[in-house]
Amino acid sequence: MGRKYQDTHQPRKLLQMRKAFTLMEIMVSVVLIAIVVLGITKIQKENIFMAEYIAGRVQSELANTLFLGKEALRYDKDEKDAYTLVRKINIRNDKSKEILKSIKRTIHISEPLPIGELPIPIELRAIMLKNKYAGRFYRIKR
Repeated sequence: MGRKYQDTHQPRKLLQMRKAFTLMEIMVSVVLIAIVVLGITKIQKENIFMAEYIAGRVQSELANTLFLGKEALRYDKDEKDAYTLVRKINIRNDKSKEILKSIKRTIHISEPLPIGELPIPIELRAIMLKNKYAGRFYRIKR
């Protein structure tokens, strides 16, 4: 009979002990939460870097358009500022002039590119602009 009393009493004792988390369970949960938070932080950092890269690339491409006029073909392997290439516009605002002078690119003009065997009276050249974000554009000359 004493044995029967022990068996029924023991599960009650286990239930009383399980009312709180053990130290090991708490440590495991903290480690798991830390891993998840670090993963989220890394993803956020990569997203911020990518957004900054895309914004810089877009701004650079917009500024590159200032270097695609006919005047650009004269400056092979030269570093020029945007104001030099758009000077004919006659900009009067000093602040605008300074901004244009701060935008610089190294210009590389290719030799005429072969178009094929067709007798077409045009010339195709690549204009490569070098800065933090390099760009390549093509100019057709008739």
